[in-house]
Amino acid sequence: MGRRQKECLILSETEFIYICITIMTRKIILLIFFFNTVHIFSQDNEIGIFAGGSNYIGDVGPTTYISPFSYNASTNYVGGIIFRKNFNERISARAKFNYSKIGSSDNWPQTADYRQQRGKYFKNKIIEFGLGIDFNFFEFDVFESSLQMTPYISTGISYFLYDALRYQQTESKAIKYADAYNLSLPITLGYKIKPLKDFIIAFEITANHSYTDNLDGSKPSEKQLSSSDYFGSTLSKDWYVFSGISITYLFGKKKCYCPN
Repeated sequence: MGRRQKECLILSETEFIYICITIMTRKIILLIFFFNTVHIFSQDNEIGIFAGGSNYIGDVGPTTYISPFSYNASTNYVGGIIFRKNFNERISARAKFNYSKIGSSDNWPQTADYRQQRGKYFKNKIIEFGLGIDFNFFEFDVFESSLQMTPYISTGISYFLYDALRYQQTESKAIKYADAYNLSLPITLGYKIKPLKDFIIAFEITANHSYTDNLDGSKPSEKQLSSSDYFGSTLSKDWYVFSGISITYLFGKKKCYCPN
């Protein structure tokens, strides 16, 4: 095999991640279709709203992992719509749309000294669309009239839009230079309660591992580098975290136990 043929077999990191996420998405869709076929008589649906706080983890400001309202509630918030289809007492699929503001500053408390001396700060927005699978630790029967509760975990894939930022040399505030989009992998840990017949309340924290390192403006595109500051670690990508509460309304087909 020639050298050129060998080079064609080498994938970049971005191409490899894209292929892995594409395969994962197809598996999620197939899984949803499978359970939709098998459990057609035990389906129920939920639709509702999600609201809470957001925080970012990256190269600007403090590195607190979960801190939705500690610094600036007017900057870091999230709101959205969630739809969930329950296939049985353990497994459900979700679709979500979220709009969030995120931001951070080297001048905020609990920031490392070297970052405080640098003095960078930014604001950004995230418009997110996602699909995922939920797994309940305990059986959660949405048709039962009695109180139901369980912790749960969830994962899936999200597509999000954001502002591509950069810092002009000697400037502290990040500025937008383009619209951008990317993918993220969400990991959710939550606890939900069904206190009423047709309503479910859930508390959850979702850590989103994005596949960009420029939510904060620290890694602009190569075309922007000649007039921009480039800083921070290259060992990991940026994260954004949503912490909040959802209230959903139950609707759909009820269980039917028909005599033979």
